[in-house]
Parts: sequence; structure tokens; C-alpha cells
Amino acid sequence: MSETNAIGPVVRALNILRALNHQPQSSLQSLHQSTGLPKSTIHRLLATLKSEGYVRADVVKGTYTLTEKVRCLSEGFSDPEMVVEVGAPIVLKSTRATGLPLALGTLDRGHIVVRYSSMPYSPIGSEHTTVGHVHDLVHSGMGQAYLAYCGQPERDRLLQWMQASMPEPSLWPPVERDIQDQLATTRRRGYGLRKGQGRGSSTTLAVPLTHGEHVLGVLSLTTFSALLTPERLRECLGHLERTRKEICAAVSTRLAPGPRVP
Repeated sequence: MSETNAIGPVVRALNILRALNHQPQSSLQSLHQSTGLPKSTIHRLLATLKSEGYVRADVVKGTYTLTEKVRCLSEGFSDPEMVVEVGAPIVLKSTRATGLPLALGTLDRGHIVVRYSSMPYSPIGSEHTTVGHVHDLVHSGMGQAYLAYCGQPERDRLLQWMQASMPEPSLWPPVERDIQDQLATTRRRGYGLRKGQGRGSSTTLAVPLTHGEHVLGVLSLTTFSALLTPERLRECLGHLERTRKEICAAVSTRLAPGPRVP
């Protein structure tokens, strides 16, 4: 929304919430200093936020704090979505600097869905965009990177989901062995790989985006297979790893402990 279409009282209320979020307790004076709003305006907005349950007032100290209710404002916003929000500008910056086409994917109902792609900004992208593409966890580079590096409890749940989708229970044991072998190969290699075959095919390299022990998403690079000579492959993997580290550092900063209003 442009500034000319912004609703003033809403913008001012959000400014108050952001200011309250920056410190455990705030006074009318400190809110005035941090927002630049008149004290009379701040007082009215605080009264409204208090009546709605988002702010608590300490009449003895003359201070205001956020309540637990502010957490409700972020319940529709998950960590994987945050990875895309944080990672997309980094991916775009990276592609504009190197020309390499990158994409961000997250887990959705047992598959990896591409949420952002910088292919439109790359001269060597294999197609216009991959946003919305759905990849399985076994045969795709993005899926391999996720399944190989997610925590064991999550991996077990995903494997159980795959087993349940088999038409015959007896078919699962050999399939599971192949999957486990593939996951071990992915970990030794250090990245997921979908290798294209034939003229004009594309190849995907993928690495996990982690925070602590959790995989929040996947970063991939997809380009024409013919361009990936051994030397070029090393360059692409180095670039992929640098971008991965930058995104993970930004995610860690975003998820640092402390009160936060979305």
C-alpha cells in the first residue's frame, strides 16, 4: 500500500506496537521519543490497544507492556514463510551479482513447493520461472536436501507418509532401502542432486536452510546440464553455499530471542 493510501490511525497504532516491542516496559515519554507522535495521540492509541487486550498498563509505575495476545498476530505466519520472506531479497541480490538462477522451496504436505525463483533475472535459467512447482522428496534435488538433513523424528514421519501411500505394503521394504541409500549418498555429497539427461535438460543442486537442528526450507540452483562442467559445478556449489550461509544468518537474526511483533 502506498503512503497516500495508508490509513493514518492504523499506521500510528502499528508504530506504537513496534515501539512497545523494543523494550520490556515503556512510558508515555519514551513512546513519544521513539515514535515522534504527540502524547495525546499515544494516550488514545494505548487506551484502544489496552481495551482490545494487546497492552497492559501499570498505573503505579506509569508504564505500558505488551500482552500475550500479540502472539495471535503472528499465528498465521510460519517459520518456513519467514525463510522465504528473509531469503528472497538475498537470492535476488545474488542472482543479479552472478547471473545464477536460484529458488527457495518449503515443505508442504509431503512435497517441496517452490515459493520464490530468481530465474526471470538469470541469463542461464532453464525456464522462465519455477514458482509453484511441486517436487517429491526422493527424486528431486530439493526433496533430497530436505529429507537428508531434517531431524530424525520428522524424517520418520515423512517416511511413514510415503509408506502409507504405497498400493501394497510388501512393496515398501525395497523402496525404503533405496531411499536410505540415496539419503546416505546425499549426506556424503553434501547437497541434493537431480541430474538431467539428454540434450537441453536441466540439473538441480540443492542445500538445506537450517536453524539449529531444524530444516526450514531449501535453496536450489537449476540450470542447463550442459553448462555444468566440473569447474563450473564447483563454482556453483561454492556460490550456493555462500548464499545459504547468508540466508541462515539472516534467519538466525530474525529468530533471535526476545519479544517481537510481526
